[in-house]
Amino acid sequence: MVKQATPEDFPAILEMGRRFHEFSPWRDRPFSDDATLAMLERITESEDAVLFTNGTGILGGIVAPIYFGGGVVAQELFWFADKGGRELLDAFEQWADDKGASGVLMISLAIDEKTDERMGKIYERRGYRLRERNYYKGLD
Repeated sequence: MVKQATPEDFPAILEMGRRFHEFSPWRDRPFSDDATLAMLERITESEDAVLFTNGTGILGGIVAPIYFGGGVVAQELFWFADKGGRELLDAFEQWADDKGASGVLMISLAIDEKTDERMGKIYERRGYRLRERNYYKGLD
């Protein structure tokens, strides 16, 4: 069952985050329990952010102004699930609609071509279309 996470859920979410980190493109950066817990607290305390969990996965996101034309859009920050990922996405889309978002932006991790293609198919079946690609440059 999907629910909005509370601090009581943080230990399990932290463990999921560690597993997610192991295969994510961010694995070149060290995982920090303290930084992750601070982020989880910030998300759950914000009116413009949400953190969903179902016990086997997590999805965090925000609503933010759209650069062009006003209004807001919901943006996924992270999504990881051993199972039940679609129910997390259903909850996030409903939350976005409840927040008055005109749309939802989702991420596809650049792990490899096969994963990117698989995620693209999942999104497209749900009505998503490719809008942008993100590139990262470390400044440390």
